[in-house]
Amino acid sequence: MKGRFVLVLLALVAAAALAWWALRSGGGTAERPREAVATPSAPTPGPGQRIMLLFPGTDGLLHPELRQVALPTDVDERAMLIVNELLAGPRSGLLPAVPWQATLLDLFVDDSGIAYVDLSGPPAPLAGSNVELMVAYSIVDSVLLNCPELHSLQILMNGHEIPTLTGHLDFSRPLVLNKRFISKR
Repeated sequence: MKGRFVLVLLALVAAAALAWWALRSGGGTAERPREAVATPSAPTPGPGQRIMLLFPGTDGLLHPELRQVALPTDVDERAMLIVNELLAGPRSGLLPAVPWQATLLDLFVDDSGIAYVDLSGPPAPLAGSNVELMVAYSIVDSVLLNCPELHSLQILMNGHEIPTLTGHLDFSRPLVLNKRFISKR
């Protein structure tokens, strides 16, 4: 009988402690409305938001590199920030997304959710299907993974549509997300 009393007492103490913890940590419903009212919405969130950029590795695959940035809420500005971060190059041992000193000339998003990225073209012709795939999907996948409002992206060079970069991939149409080239590690 005494053992049963101790067990009941311990259960009551544990339940009281759990209830106290839930109320103190914001788990109670009384705290939620006050939080919702007290939190103003900002047009541009503050620093410290994480984006994932994809850079080529020596293994012929794209590898993620995470960065903390002040991420704009406007999709045009967000896509522009992502492309500029890619063009700045990797901070780790990965390869550049674009193997020439490219500049973002323009970026716009149409009403249907297609982004158009206009880059300065390479100074000399490029060769190799893997070079073409890594340039294309480093840009396409990085932008589309960080901008879920967009469904495809077309790469332009020097203000013009290009049929291809090295002769293997059709650049004349918008490209969609392709996770096949992203490393699983």
